[in-house]
Amino acid sequence: MENIFKEGSAQSLIDVMNNRDWRNGLQNELAKRYPTATILAIKLNIPGPIKNNQYLADLFQQGYRKFRQGLVKRIVPIIDEIDWTRDTGRETILVANAPALDLKKLAIEFEDKTNFGRLFDVDVMSADEGHLSRANLKLAVRRCLICSRPAKECARSRRHSVSELQKKISAIYVAYR
Repeated sequence: MENIFKEGSAQSLIDVMNNRDWRNGLQNELAKRYPTATILAIKLNIPGPIKNNQYLADLFQQGYRKFRQGLVKRIVPIIDEIDWTRDTGRETILVANAPALDLKKLAIEFEDKTNFGRLFDVDVMSADEGHLSRANLKLAVRRCLICSRPAKECARSRRHSVSELQKKISAIYVAYR
């Protein structure tokens, strides 16, 4: 099996945190600019220091295209779109003219029902609702890629090694490219 993590620039926790802070600032700016809209931040959840390379960029594009098709199918008007690529990964922020709860349901459906969706994190926020979570919809937490326990529980306890998680992600990539 192919290992898609053989290349790329290793990122530190500080790099990832700085990118998160930059993304949050952009989301807040967009929420002020579009006070009645819903903001969606779309990114990959990738364990380990390699967050971006040609394989992960391809994986992002495949998954994002599938997610976007779901929006088009449901006739969700997109007001603005901002895409970027950094060593911390590819990301897209969409500004949509649709109810935040409806978009969070769509995001969860994508995350849970598609194989690459399991690797994505689609954050949904609006001025009225703030950041929405699965708890807002009384839904179960995300499940681990490897053992199906709650994902946060496995991440906190480091139940699975980075190489084990990367092997699983590589297998998903190979199966669906």
